[in-house]
Amino acid sequence: MGPVKKSILVVDDDSDLRRGLVLLLGKDYEIREACDGPSCLRALAESSPQLILLDVAMPGMTGIEVLRSARAGGNCTPVLMLTAQADLELARQALDLGANAYITKPFDFGQLHGEVKRLLDGPSREEKDHEYRPWRVTP
Repeated sequence: MGPVKKSILVVDDDSDLRRGLVLLLGKDYEIREACDGPSCLRALAESSPQLILLDVAMPGMTGIEVLRSARAGGNCTPVLMLTAQADLELARQALDLGANAYITKPFDFGQLHGEVKRLLDGPSREEKDHEYRPWRVTP
């Protein structure tokens, strides 16, 4: 029996994006999905993923509201925010609320995978030696 895979909760209202992330990350990680904020919060109450990939713009309850609610409830799971909005104020708000990283869509899969690995495994020696910025804005 191999090592237990680390688990990721992917939260996005875009089913195609969720399916793509499951396909791309599923070989290395156990992936659970949530399609909106309330289902994300229920999933967090039922299990303890090691990482949350959280979309910012979702109907009903935004990713910022989900993050605020999760942190207020004492959940300290690392969060990687995903958004189509390259808005520095929104990024600052997410980071101030406790998000660990922020990547804009469309993102490069290699970049996303590297960020997921960093958040799950900790910073590399090189990152420890240099100032690390918790956001990744792609052009």
